[in-house]
Amino acid sequence: MNSILFYDGDCGFCQKSVQFVLKHEKKPIFKFAPLQGEVAAKLLPANITQNLDSVVVYQDGKMLTESNAILFITKNLNFPFLFFFIFKIIPSPIRDYFYRIISKNRYKFTNSGKMCKISDENVKKRFLN
Repeated sequence: MNSILFYDGDCGFCQKSVQFVLKHEKKPIFKFAPLQGEVAAKLLPANITQNLDSVVVYQDGKMLTESNAILFITKNLNFPFLFFFIFKIIPSPIRDYFYRIISKNRYKFTNSGKMCKISDENVKKRFLN
């Protein structure tokens, strides 16, 4: 079952996070799309695509945002990163509080907003507009 991971396409930190997921996922279950793209405009509510402060995982008509999206992603990563799923025991409002701190400062973590070049054709097919 494929999930779409929506990310801020103008954010270098977010793009590096996508590259991290590509490198460490157990199976290639994710497709990737920028929150500023056409797919996001069709599938997500306007308040999500205009806000851009949350990674979004979309699967079977359901959306996960903020820390719940991150936990879903970590659950699908290789060892040792899948162990971050243990943070599920922390109540969502507390996890989301820390997520928002990182989200609001994400542009400070990287210098570039330019998309990383992807040469593998199989990986390119997983990126949606």
